[in-house]
Amino acid sequence: MIYINGFACKSALGLTEEESVKNLSEGTDICLRERVGFLPGGQKAYLAEIPLYPDPLNRHDCRANRLLNECLNDIRPLIDEMMERYSPDRIGAVIGTSTSAITDVENEVLSAECEKNGELKYDPRVSEIGNISAFISDRLAITGPSYSIATACSSGGRAFVSARALLESGACDAVLVGACDTLSKITVSGFFALGALDIGRCHPLCDDRAGINIGEGVGITILTREPLKSGYVMKLLGTGSSTDGYHISAPEPEGHGAKTAIRLALMDAGLSPEDIGYVNLHATGTVLNDAMEHKVIRDVFGDRVPVSGTKHLTGHTLGAAGVVEAYIAYLIFRYGMKLPAIGYLSHMPSHEFDDIHLVKEPEDLQKPVIMSNNFAFGGNNISLIFGKYDSEQSDVR
Repeated sequence: MIYINGFACKSALGLTEEESVKNLSEGTDICLRERVGFLPGGQKAYLAEIPLYPDPLNRHDCRANRLLNECLNDIRPLIDEMMERYSPDRIGAVIGTSTSAITDVENEVLSAECEKNGELKYDPRVSEIGNISAFISDRLAITGPSYSIATACSSGGRAFVSARALLESGACDAVLVGACDTLSKITVSGFFALGALDIGRCHPLCDDRAGINIGEGVGITILTREPLKSGYVMKLLGTGSSTDGYHISAPEPEGHGAKTAIRLALMDAGLSPEDIGYVNLHATGTVLNDAMEHKVIRDVFGDRVPVSGTKHLTGHTLGAAGVVEAYIAYLIFRYGMKLPAIGYLSHMPSHEFDDIHLVKEPEDLQKPVIMSNNFAFGGNNISLIFGKYDSEQSDVR
């Protein structure tokens, strides 16, 4: 069995666990707001930028690493217990991302000072995708396997898969698993050029859905083969992944690759569709993704399992989405929270989704098993299944 020990996460839902619980239960956020400066011509777009008050980090200094460092500080008691229990060479780090430190590179390249004298004020090594995992290892002085994963919006979910492999192979006794993506002009403009960015507030699963909102997100947790004592614990029951390679940005319309990932996760966990208590959908708000995901849920789960999405509250955190949504499962288990509802101010879910169990009003989790799905560019699909852990009961699936 693989255990997920403690969790620190920062997104538009909140900067602390208490803030995230409050906003998830109320269907609100702290920082998904209209912003200028990311699109040409002074156009506004709804984006989420996390307030940040960290210390500089020497050669690793960049916005992504500063956000990760704040999360490390939040779970320091768990890290201390992990370091006491395991040798540094038996502790690994796997961090997902899609853009890593591109925000800092943009700011540097676009600065007038840089254009004037051609000198860089930052260490160019921070622009490497692998820098965020190297930062974690250097910051904690651990020497086990350490690497970053960049598979677009499935990166955070795939970090769990890779960490589990390191544990089950015996290569590690503990693995720090996380993800981080920061707001980037390149990313925002790119989605706008694709016609996938909603410059208003996004409303997935509605008739007039128009695209995504992009939000910053960061999170980190610790995976082990035995539970740690310093934080709340949940279980990683199963994982499934596929790569259908249908299109560089559009999903395969019938969702064959997505169904494969879900069914593999169910098989891995030894569960049937009816055993799942809730599915957190990818639910980006694009016309094509939501239509594809509807077919997937209808064909695998019918109307028997409650489903909804949370990106209208967090923004689409891209490479961090799998970790941010794993954190939402963690909060639901830990605090006995009701399932988050689909709600969009004046927008109502489309009737095309009436044949699945869409959570339109908060409802109780009936079975302590949650699935989270992320479907990325290039047909890179990931499905994770989490279970509630009760230390006083025998730990069987």
